Amino acid sequence: MTDSFEELVQRLDAELLELRPEYHSRLQPGVSEEQLDGLESVLPAELPDSFRLLYRWKNGQPDYPFEALYGYRSFLPLEEIREIKEMLDGMIESDFEDPEYWRRGWVPFLHNGGGSYLCLDLLAEDGGDKGQLIAFWKQDTDRPIEHSDLGAWIQAVIEAQHTEE
Repeated sequence: MTDSFEELVQRLDAELLELRPEYHSRLQPGVSEEQLDGLESVLPAELPDSFRLLYRWKNGQPDYPFEALYGYRSFLPLEEIREIKEMLDGMIESDFEDPEYWRRGWVPFLHNGGGSYLCLDLLAEDGGDKGQLIAFWKQDTDRPIEHSDLGAWIQAVIEAQHTEE
């Protein structure tokens, strides 16, 4: 039987608390529904319940010290998501001549500190399924699907905690 998304978040919390207590202590308290509604108001589609649950759990991490949550990416706070999204959306049709370079349906929530992001894909304009996670590499033109959804991503984060010990 597959864990519910809420159970996955609880498992992630427990794993981080046990295996990476300093990192866990730097995670910011979760956000309110009103804050999530504020982000959603600038998006072309509703945020999935899984994203809302993730951010009600924790609101990302501070920029300093840079420490990856998983792999080489850190967890963005909601306000930074909005700022980055508005900046990138504002570059469509001016700085980004190729319409597939950046999509309005992408919501960056992890970053590598160098302008590349893992994004929640709200619209799946380029194929696949809504809710998939797309890698946006600022220097590359391909946009690979890294995870089918937030649940698959959290499972990968949990598994990685045991391999990075």
